[in-house]
Amino acid sequence: MPPIDLGNRPPTVQRYQSKWWPFGRTTSPIPKPKPAPSRRSAVPPSPAPTAAKPAPQKSVAPSDQTLFGWLMREAIVLVGMTGAALTVLAQLAWHVRMSPPFLDALGSWMTLNSNFWLSHYDDLGFYPHSQLQAAIALAGFLALIGIGARVSAILSGTPLAPRWSPFTGVTWPSLAIMGVFAIVLLLGPDPAPSSANYGGGGRETVKYLFAIILAAGYALGDYIGQRGFHIRLYRLAILLVLLLGLNHWMLISP
Repeated sequence: MPPIDLGNRPPTVQRYQSKWWPFGRTTSPIPKPKPAPSRRSAVPPSPAPTAAKPAPQKSVAPSDQTLFGWLMREAIVLVGMTGAALTVLAQLAWHVRMSPPFLDALGSWMTLNSNFWLSHYDDLGFYPHSQLQAAIALAGFLALIGIGARVSAILSGTPLAPRWSPFTGVTWPSLAIMGVFAIVLLLGPDPAPSSANYGGGGRETVKYLFAIILAAGYALGDYIGQRGFHIRLYRLAILLVLLLGLNHWMLISP
């Protein structure tokens, strides 16, 4: 290979292993050895990246994994759901045939419930209409379900929204369930106009108070229990359907 004439070119022009391009094969330039870094400018090698440690899983109490632990956590909710279911069934029993076991259970419940509320009405000297009494009882149990939903969320470690506007978690199924409850309570016993006690007001006043009381109980449950309240309300509706199905099966069974 003849020597390459650099001419006036600087001596830093790269040299190639084969003939000058384009007369020969294209090859890679000869790599130049890199000078060793001085001690002052030497950069210490960075340590190899280590895999991130997985976050420790949240430990679950053994009691939460058992049926007994779930019952303890949902105790307040179960009391509210039972009271609400019995209140609705007691009003429905005036129009739906009930089996003897259901009649016995509902009779005992009506006696216990009426004694509880009448003792407070005696202290107030005010005896509302029977439909208002059922609405007050149901509203109280709805609020109790909301309290139980909040307690259950706290015990399970599920954070609740710090601010919750009224009716934020309301859904159409939840409103439909409340509408059915209101219709069932209105189908309850309504005394004759001559013997009805409207608590100082007429029939129209009772209707407005009935709607206000149920709406207040529903709003309290939504505000206290947030979305957990509506989930328990769905369970309450399923429980009532199952109880009515059991009652029907007991009526047709020999």
